[in-house]
Amino acid sequence: MILRSLILMLFIKLSLFACAGGWDYNQKEFVFLENKKMPFSNIAQEINSANVYNTILWAYEEKNKEENLKEWQKELKNAYSLEEIEKFVYKRENLEKLKDKEILDYIKFVEKQEKHVTYNYYMSDEEKAKLKDYKQLLDEALNKIENTNSSWLKIRYFYLALRLAHYKKQNPLKIYEKYKYLLQDDTKTIAKDWILALNAGALVKSGEVVKGVYEFSKLFDENKINSHLSYYNFFHIKTNDQWNELLNLAKTPEEKTKFYALRALNENSNILEELKNIYALDKNSKWFEFVLFRELLNTQHYFDQYSDYERNFDFKKYIEFLKDVKKDDMYLVNLSLAYLNLYEKNFDESSKITQELLKNYSNSHEVQTLAYVLYLQQLKDIDIKTENDIYEKMINLTKNKTNSYSIHDYTFVILEKLYLQKNDKLNAFLANHINYLDEAVFDLSLLEKFETFMKNPKDSKIKEYFAQIYAKNNKLTKENNNFVLGESLIDAKTKLLINNLKFKDALDLNASILSEKVQFNPFNGLIKGNNRSGKQDTMSLKEFLEKILVIQNELQKNPKSVMDNYLFANALYNLSYFGNSNILTTVYRSVYSFNDYDLQKQKIDLAIKHYTIAKDEAKEKEFKAKITYMLAKAELASYDIKYSKKGQDYYNKELDRYDLERFWYFGNEKVYNEYIKNNYGKYFDILKKDFSDTKYYNELIKECANLRVYEKQNIKKPKPAMQ
Repeated sequence: MILRSLILMLFIKLSLFACAGGWDYNQKEFVFLENKKMPFSNIAQEINSANVYNTILWAYEEKNKEENLKEWQKELKNAYSLEEIEKFVYKRENLEKLKDKEILDYIKFVEKQEKHVTYNYYMSDEEKAKLKDYKQLLDEALNKIENTNSSWLKIRYFYLALRLAHYKKQNPLKIYEKYKYLLQDDTKTIAKDWILALNAGALVKSGEVVKGVYEFSKLFDENKINSHLSYYNFFHIKTNDQWNELLNLAKTPEEKTKFYALRALNENSNILEELKNIYALDKNSKWFEFVLFRELLNTQHYFDQYSDYERNFDFKKYIEFLKDVKKDDMYLVNLSLAYLNLYEKNFDESSKITQELLKNYSNSHEVQTLAYVLYLQQLKDIDIKTENDIYEKMINLTKNKTNSYSIHDYTFVILEKLYLQKNDKLNAFLANHINYLDEAVFDLSLLEKFETFMKNPKDSKIKEYFAQIYAKNNKLTKENNNFVLGESLIDAKTKLLINNLKFKDALDLNASILSEKVQFNPFNGLIKGNNRSGKQDTMSLKEFLEKILVIQNELQKNPKSVMDNYLFANALYNLSYFGNSNILTTVYRSVYSFNDYDLQKQKIDLAIKHYTIAKDEAKEKEFKAKITYMLAKAELASYDIKYSKKGQDYYNKELDRYDLERFWYFGNEKVYNEYIKNNYGKYFDILKKDFSDTKYYNELIKECANLRVYEKQNIKKPKPAMQ
């Protein structure tokens, strides 16, 4: 039971903290196998990696302490809580509460000797000088073994003496030989495991490497607290001679099969050959099951969706071997054959084996999961009946928490593929985002389809499940028995409506974000390219929408109004990717790319149209110069849009992203050369030709690097790109 708990804790912690050490090549997206009791069985990552080793060590230390405290509690007749015992044993606090002199003496002795066996970089020479002579402590420990009445404490003194002798090179092997008889009594204590490990380490350190590894191998058992030491010391076997010597030390076939199992843990081992070696020695060996399970676990990479690595796993060779295996218990062999045939698309054979497993193990969740995965793999089409069948199967299986995440998530991987085959992009989208729906993945069309879908009655249980999940995640709320958009999606829709220039619809939504302040004034047109300067937070989003609607209304009355055209053009430019208020149109703004090509082009084209009207109708030369410069900025944006590079949105494959081909910065003349070669620069030319005598132009020359660098270029344009 000790190690079973340790394995469970270890599995959980490896799952939680695997990312702390970076992505692991051996990490799997989906696992449908149930945890086994044997050490290392359930670790999906490479066990030689530093992050896995550290996690194993951490889990061991935590579990070791937990079991040690339980032992102490039992030895103290349950007179104290675990918290009290922790203070006695680990902190040496409240020792006056202890009435047993032998117990009290032991705890005090542990404190005296532990600094000799724990490394402390910061210990001063003065502190070291105050330490009691370790030889005296060793003699004291040996004396306690002889004279202590408690057999439980005798074993612990044996451990302390052996540890001190090992660290101080005081012939620990001799001490072990003298007192190893203590390990033969019926006293149950993890201290025996500690002693076995110390003896094995002492043998290796003394030069008896193979014998030491042999002793370490005895810890490779589900009931040993420190079973990890068996594998992490197996690396000492480096030559064929050492391997053969180790085999010769084995007293039983079981020990030999264990050696092959330990060797199979190395990522470079030939697993199939090790299975054959074990099978030849003992067809019913538990170590055959151990190695086969780990390899079956490894094959679950088959279900990975996003791996960039090609894995060459020869399923056929394993099928050829396993189909001839005959064991008293064929469960794992048949489970493996069912999966291996599934991987090879031998669905009839896999189904045949699976049905036999279901017959013999009808209550096995692991077998039921296999049957479900096989069912999903064979689906070629999706309809309402199939959706309902999938839902019922998924819900029944995920009631049992074992592998419920894998079962759930893989269901929606398959559903997404089936929906895409039918060109049902909305349901494919819903399946893809079942675990996390980010408002940023929507465009207006998709969000409106999503909204309509959620409002309407659902024709299958899977679609009802979509609504329930998104409601649970606060993306939807229920009103009058219908699902409607939650606050975050209403806010997102407001921004998308603004992006589509549907200002009244955005205002009418009355979203919570309407009260938020707009950082920069969207009606500003400044020398700075993105207009991000000047006073901040001068108006709310609601005030901006109300003002732009007033401007639109004025333009309907007087289409040639200079100021209304100018302000409307400024707003359009600032709502684009290139302006100061693009954040009003998108949930997430990338500094590298945009995902709405047509809408960006629409804003800039429309801004140029209204700037042109304002320029043509303006009378005052300084103002005309300013409008011309705004046209030059819009022309730069137009160039960026036209020559942006199309890619794919990472989170929503239905959305494209566009990366800017160039980043403008002072002194980067190549980008200006390309700009000019593609016949852009019309408004920079007009500025110089018609407005070089204005104060505004002189201010531009001082502050606008774009204009200065542009005018240094001497490349003739055949004709303007923008007429």
